[in-house]
Parts: sequence; C-alpha cells; structure tokens
Amino acid sequence: MQYFLRWARFFRRILVLGVLAGWIGTSPASAQNNLLWNGGFHFQAFETSRDAGSPAARTGAVPFWDQAAYGDAEACRAPANTVFRPQFAVDGVVVIHPGKLLKQLVLLHEAQLDHGDIVSLSVFGYQAKPGALRAALCQMQLDDAPGEWAPREFGQKDARSFPRHARGELVRVELGGSGSGDGTDFELKIENARITGALIDDPAQPSERANTLGIQVEFTNTSETDVWIYSPCLTRGPVAQNRRPDQRPLPDYYRHLPRTLAKLRRGEPLHLIVMGSSIDRASANPPLYLYDEDPRAAHFKEPLSSGDLLFDGARVGHPEWTPYIGQWRHYFSFAGRLRQSLMRRFNYPIDRLLLNFMACDGSSIGESHSALEPWAALALPPNPETNGQTAGPTWAQLHPAVFSRPEGPRPNLVIFGGGANEKVDGAEEVAVFEGSIRWFQRHYPGIEFVFCLWQNQEKASVSGAIRDLALAYGIPFLDLGRELHLATRYVNRLGFTPGDGHPQAAAHYLWGRMLERAFQPVDPLQTGVAQNHLPARVSPYTIGWEGEMRTYPAASPRIHENAFLLDDTVVNLWADSAAPTIGVLLDGESGESPGFYNGSRLKPAKARNPRNSSFAIGRLSLGDRHVVEVKGADTRIVAVDAKTALNRAWHGVESKSWQLHGLPTAPFASAWGAPYGAVQAKLPPGRAVQLRWIGTDCSIAWVTQAGAGTLVARVDGVERLRETTDAPFTLASGKKVHLENRKGVRGLPYGVHELVLEAAGGPVAVLGAFSYDTRANHDGQRTQEGLAAPGDRLVFSAPFAAEPIVVCHGGLQVREVSREGITFGGEQAGFYRVTGDR
Repeated sequence: MQYFLRWARFFRRILVLGVLAGWIGTSPASAQNNLLWNGGFHFQAFETSRDAGSPAARTGAVPFWDQAAYGDAEACRAPANTVFRPQFAVDGVVVIHPGKLLKQLVLLHEAQLDHGDIVSLSVFGYQAKPGALRAALCQMQLDDAPGEWAPREFGQKDARSFPRHARGELVRVELGGSGSGDGTDFELKIENARITGALIDDPAQPSERANTLGIQVEFTNTSETDVWIYSPCLTRGPVAQNRRPDQRPLPDYYRHLPRTLAKLRRGEPLHLIVMGSSIDRASANPPLYLYDEDPRAAHFKEPLSSGDLLFDGARVGHPEWTPYIGQWRHYFSFAGRLRQSLMRRFNYPIDRLLLNFMACDGSSIGESHSALEPWAALALPPNPETNGQTAGPTWAQLHPAVFSRPEGPRPNLVIFGGGANEKVDGAEEVAVFEGSIRWFQRHYPGIEFVFCLWQNQEKASVSGAIRDLALAYGIPFLDLGRELHLATRYVNRLGFTPGDGHPQAAAHYLWGRMLERAFQPVDPLQTGVAQNHLPARVSPYTIGWEGEMRTYPAASPRIHENAFLLDDTVVNLWADSAAPTIGVLLDGESGESPGFYNGSRLKPAKARNPRNSSFAIGRLSLGDRHVVEVKGADTRIVAVDAKTALNRAWHGVESKSWQLHGLPTAPFASAWGAPYGAVQAKLPPGRAVQLRWIGTDCSIAWVTQAGAGTLVARVDGVERLRETTDAPFTLASGKKVHLENRKGVRGLPYGVHELVLEAAGGPVAVLGAFSYDTRANHDGQRTQEGLAAPGDRLVFSAPFAAEPIVVCHGGLQVREVSREGITFGGEQAGFYRVTGDR
C-alpha cells in the first residue's frame, strides 16, 4: 500500500509540474516570437565551389541581412569561431568588421505590427574593447511632404510639377539606440520603442507623424577591432526577449532556380533579361533622380544629379559601374537593385553580371515578341534607351567573361516584372507570356524564369495568367502585389506611385528586396526543383505565340491594299496615320465587334520598333485564314511581323505528295504575295484528290472565285469540312475581292492521315494544304522497335490513336500498316521502329 501511495504522490507531482509548465508556456512573455528573419544567422557557404581550399563553415554575407559590400560582416558556425565562446549554444555567429554596418528591414505588415505598437531588441555578442557595438531601431518611412515641386527649379530638364511626397529612398528616423557597454561578453538591449506613424491618405495634406512602413534593425561596429554578435531577437512588447522562436519561416524560392543558384555559387558569369514595360526599367514621373538623402542636410530630398539623366557611378562611390548602367533609372530599378544585391551576396564584379533590359516604355510582352531574338542574341549594341547599358563599348568589351564561356553569351535567367500594359488577347494573355517562355526554352534549353510582378493594390489583370504559368512550369512566383497591398495599411495609397502608375525609387527598393529573396539559400540546403521544360500548354492559343517571327516591310508583296493575310495566328503591326489612333479591322470586323478583343495601344508608328507596335493579336483559330487591315484615308501599314506556328509544312498541289489522278496544275497569280503557294489545280465535281501527311492538324487552302463550288474534305474517311468557295471578301474600303482562303481541321491524334478533297456544285481551285504537329511535347508519344522478316505480322499490344509512322532498315519494308498492326514485306529481315500517339 505504501508503495502504491508513493507512486501516486509522484504522478501527482508530475501532473502539477506539467500544468504549471503549460501555464508558463502560454504566458504573454514566453509567447513572443522573433520578428527578424534569420535571427539564428544560418547561412550556406559557396566559397568552396570556387576554391576547394576555402572553409565551408564561413562566408562573407549573411542571408536576409544587408551590408554595403561583401565581407563587411561574415557569418560562421559558432564552434568555428576561435575568438570567444557564446554564452549558450547557437548555430551561427557574425563578425562585423571595424566601421561596418549590418542591418535588416522588417516590414510592419509582415511582422503583424501596427502604428502605436511597442517593440524591443536583444542581441548577444563579444567585443575586445568596451562600447564597440551600437544598435539602433529605426523607423523607415515614405517621404510625405505636402505640396508640389518642380524639377526645373533644381537644374533639371523636366518642366512639369509633381507631388513632393515619395521622392527618393525611404526616410530613416531613429527610434531608439544603445551601446554594448563595458564587458567583453554582453547582451545589448533596446526596450519599449513605440512605433509612430499616421496614415493620411491624401498627398496634399501634411502629417506630423509620417507614413512608417517598417522597422530597420542596425548593428554598427564603431571600434577599430572586430565585434561578434549572435542571437538577435526583435519582439513585440516593452521588455526585450531572447531565444524566441522565429515568427516567419525563411523563403525557399531558390529551390526553383537551381541552375542560376549553382552558377552564382560558382561565380560563373550570368546574362539576365528583364522583360516588361516602362515600369520595369524604372521610367517614372518625376524621373528617378539621385537625391540628397541626408535628413540633416539643407537640401534634403533635392536632386543631386545634373539635368542629364545619364548614370555617374562616382556619385555613389562606384565609378567602375558607369560603363554598365545607362541611366539613373536603371540604377534605381528593381532589377538594377537585384544586380547590386547579387554582387554583395555572391562577391561578383559588375562585368560578370550582364543585365539586359528588354523592358521598354509603353511596351507589353505581346508587342515584345518581335524583340525576343535580337535582344537574347545581343544583336543590338549597348545603348541606354535600347538595353540599359552605356553607349560606346561593345558587349564583349563590357562582359568578356560572358562571351568567353563555353556556351557563349546566351541568356540564363528571364525576369518577368511588368504587367500593367498586358491587355493583348484579354483573358488569353496567358498565351502571350507562355509563348515567350516556350520560345526561350526551345532556343536556350536550361534557361530559368522568375515572376515578381509589379501590381498596384493587386489590380493588374495579368496576375491570374502569371499564377497559372507558375503552377504549370514550376516558376517561382514572388507575390509583390500582395505585399504592397498589405503595406497600404501604413502608407498613403499614392506613396508608391505619386504621379501616376509608375513607382518611385522607394517602391523599386521594396520590389528589389522582394525579388532578392529568391537568391538566398541557407543550410540545410534543400533539394532543388527544376523548372518544367515545355510541359503541356496552359492555353490553346500559345501554339501561335511560341512560333517563329518573320518581318514584312511596307514594300512586301504580302501587304496589299493596307491589308495582310496572317501566316498563322499572331501578328504585330506598325501603321502610320494622321489620326491620333489607327483603325484596325480583323477578318473584316472592327474592334467594337463581338469576339474581337483589342488590347493594343493603336498608336501611330512611323517605323518598326520591335518592342512597341501599333496592334498585336494572337487569340485566333489556327489553320483558318485571317486578314488584318488598317483603315483611314491617311493610314498606311509600315511593317508587319507575323509568326509561323511550329512544325508546319506546306504541301502545294504541285508536290508529288498529292495524288491528282491526272488533274492538271497551272500557275496562280496572287495579288497577296502568294501566302499559300503559286500553283493551283482546278478540281471539277465528281473528281477527288488525296494527300497523305503526318501531324495533328491540317489546313486546306483554295482560291475564292465567282461561280465556284463547295469544297468537301474528308480526313481518314470522315467528313471534316464543307465550305463554299465563291464568297468574296469585303475590304475596309468597301471593295469586294476574291482572294486566297483556307480552313483548319484540328484535334487529330499524331500519326499518318489521309486527306481527300472533292468538289460539289462547281469546280474548286485548290492550292494545297498545310500540316502541323501541335503537340506540346512528346510525352504522349509511344515508340515500339524490333526485328522482323518479310511476311511477318506484328500486332500491337494496344492500337495506336492514329496510323503510326513506321521506319524500316536493312531491306525490310512495310506491306500494310494500320492502327492495329503491321504486315512486313521486302527482301530480307531488318530493323523497324514504330512511332505514334498512344
């Protein structure tokens, strides 16, 4: 009995202690989480990838912390530190070298803080001399000065006036500071720091309490010897806490950029392309000037650069950057900031990071399809307006390491940031982006992409398309729109874009910080996830956008009477006009007609600009004839870019592939540049012609003529088309013309097909047929191989979706083939391969 009572008292004591521990664990003090990212100073050393003798337990940059240059602060494993022993077990410690600064910005919405909240900071460390470390909590604010200002008053060329607020960088206002005291081992604290700020949603109204959007934690070594720190902890509340769990997990976007991260770790030169519009290359109103950012200066927030907006690296302490940055906007842009971040974090010189701005004022991704090839190939020389570089030196002179690598100067990473101008094809704008992705993947296998889309309060309609592609292609999607939308709780809604929809420098700073999160791995390094190469298409209209572009100048015979017959489904058109906008008709219908979405700017153009067109469209049916026209007395087509769908083959009636059964052919004089051939065959009623072709789709072409009959088309014995061929086309001028026409037969399984054409009620002038292979990839393809002898019969284990393609070698031949099997002929045994759709 005593034994039983002894155990009962023991278990009761355990129960009481457990309840007490649970009560303590849920107390307000212990419930505080660390609001900092990477307060444990985790890192992933890359130096051993460049030099096998480098230590794997030390690196010259701290992930998710900022410093002015690589090596200002170094992270290392705590046991690898031979200077001191931390007061408790930690993973990483950081040494800050004399006179250097380590800092981190914590956005209020990410930490779930608000104006009026109280925060406190704790950090442990070691110093050789007293008071070596100074810590500060700083409020980061947007400039909210009321009224307007005129750049011309400060020697600038711009004669307009703009709101004063949101000029330049974020404003730093110290909230509290503290020193490290006398001991060698120390805990530094800043307590009871109240966040001030007020949201006045009107740029014309002054505010005594500015728009605070974040808290910046700063550690400065004020001594002449190294200072070591570890376990920094920012918590909510008046009392500093430490060794608290992290509130936010670290992002792992880097996993979806495995090739780019591997190159960064190895120090290999990179070619980065920035896609988008004016926003992406930091065009803004007012322009992005270099301002005096010292709050103590008499000329605080006044422009420092001259009226010339060309970049001068000496003004920011880096004269060696001048040849690589064309204008100040390219320096302040989110992509320019990313390049600077990569240089700091991965110890890169600027000549090993080629930043190629394909983004252009007013442009959209649809218009820019004409520029994909020349910009990716660096076919145009460096120029501030063209690609964001300083004019004069060649690409090879600026970036010799990029050109000397085995793969040459091909692009490695495409950054998609723009979205405000993306309206081409309406809801099917997804095809515009997807087509460009697939174009890059076909021409530059292994290329990677990242999405970081500028959105004002998540209003960009293209966001849905980008999310769809991110899911399908495994591309990292950094949701900047959500971040900035949540930040509008704390700042004026016009604070990021004070003049119009173009973000100012502080907004680009936040944009760049969001993008750089995709390039900061820490230990333990997680498994990389390769982006999907040419997966199934998200949009059926992508087939046209991923094709190859061809340019037709105004003098081309393909442009006739201000009209153009499309090669397939995608067109970029430039037209000049005395009117402020050009009028466009597509297949005889204007932009106001149902089913025709006009997302183009319709601005007149006197010359072809591969990044800006007057009109672009791609949401059209493949295989059908499409006619684009411009209308107006003073309107003329300057040039047309048209895309040809992939894997398209033309089978004119003059080809021996046709079985014409003695039907004669004759030349055909086309007034439209013969888009479907220059030979015709007059097919009378009661006669038939055949064509065997390989693919998934076909398009039958004919000439419309007065009194012509009806064209009947059968594919594999099934009637798929019945079209009258005597209807004229009405041009924008009202003129009725007979011209070439064609119609598509879609959705067939890949394989060998037979096309049979007949005429009914009158003759039909047949020109030929296009065949297409529109498969997104070969995932659905099935192949069977083996050896056979003449007379053998091979029965497939399962029928192919269509008649398969059979290739024989060594004297073996095919006597008969169907979806179910093959009967072989020939003179001797040999090898065969059968290919088709499952």
